[in-house]
Formats: sequence, structure tokens, C-alpha cells
Amino acid sequence: MNTQPPTRLFRAVFVVVTLLEIAGDMGQRQWLHYGTKPLIVGMLLVWAWRHRTVGGRPMMILRIGLVFALLGDIFLMIQEVDLFGPGLASFLFMQLCYCAVFGMRGAFQSISLAMFGLISLPFALYAGVFLMILYPAFTANPALQGLWIPVIVYVGCISTMGLLAALRRGNAGYGHVLTGALLFILSDSAIAVNGFLSPFPGSTPLIMSTYAAAQYLIVSYIHPRQ
Repeated sequence: MNTQPPTRLFRAVFVVVTLLEIAGDMGQRQWLHYGTKPLIVGMLLVWAWRHRTVGGRPMMILRIGLVFALLGDIFLMIQEVDLFGPGLASFLFMQLCYCAVFGMRGAFQSISLAMFGLISLPFALYAGVFLMILYPAFTANPALQGLWIPVIVYVGCISTMGLLAALRRGNAGYGHVLTGALLFILSDSAIAVNGFLSPFPGSTPLIMSTYAAAQYLIVSYIHPRQ
């Protein structure tokens, strides 16, 4: 399998596209926002299809996950109608694909039960505390109550994704992939805080920069063992 990350030119273009998307969203330039947001994942999907040509089932699942991520981006960028539900479902399927890739047999070394518990603890604490923080907003707003169960499932899934990334110790690209998983958790947490609790200044650049970096690091450096 080709294990080389993207070229400097690709990285430069990727950063420019991400910055243009943020500028378009913050400046309410819809044409720029709509034109660049799908390119963030779209570029990575094309790159993975061309340069991750060997890798068997894990790489195919990774590409499927990117397709769901692209759908999620499209659903969530459309402001004229409420497509949060389909967007959340798309990203849930993407997270399941990433969980599958990270957890493939042989993707991480055998680990003791004590070490597993130690590594699991921060992700379990994150999921429990974050859901406790979100819960009052859902109980107080009848319009959100139907989303509570899907949100629980999503928080559990993204926490599991982070845990599986952390368990891949000893694999090539481990640090990059784990950083990407943690940035993904940060990005999605910021989306939830901004959307369900209280909008905060700087949410757009924080959410999109961490999301783009997360996708880039995971796609560029994942090398599951065969």
C-alpha cells in the first residue's frame, strides 16, 4: 500500500479551500460556502481513491466513510431546509466506518485489561459528562426531544472511534490518526455546544478548522495492518 501522505501542493490547496470555506460561511457568501465545503472531503476522497489503491477491506471502508462524510457536509451546509437529521445520520455512518477501520483485526496490538481500562477512561468520562451537559437543553426544548436518542448514539459512537484510535499503538501514523480522532471529537463537541446550548464567537473557524484537520490526518496517515 502506498503509505506516503499527500504532497505539499495538495496540503496547500487543501488549506486554502478550508480557509475559503470559513470565509464564505462567516461572510455569508453563500456561493463561496456552497462551492468550497464539499471540496474539503471531496479532495480527500479523490486522493484516497487514487493513492490508497492497496489495502483491501479497510481502505474500501475508509472510502465509504468519506462518501458519508461528503453527504453529511452537503446536508448540513444547506440552510434553506432543516436537514440536521440526515446530516447527523450521515456522520454517524461515517463514524461507524472509521470505527471499523481502526478496529480491524490486527489494527492494534494486544493490550492488558488494566491498560484498556486506563485508555478507555477519558473517553467514557467525555461521553458521560458531555451528555449530562447537553441533557437540560433537550428537556427544555420540545423541538429537540426527538433528537436526544440519536445524539446519545452519536456521542457514544464518536467516543468509541476515539478509543479505537487510541488503541492502535505501535502502528504507523498512530500519532497523526489519534490527533485526528481527538480533533473530530472537539469539532463535533463545538457543533453541539454552538447549536444546542449557546452560540459562541469564533465557532465557525473552530469547527471547520478542526474538522478539516481531523479528516486530513485520519485519511492521510491511516495504515491498518493486513
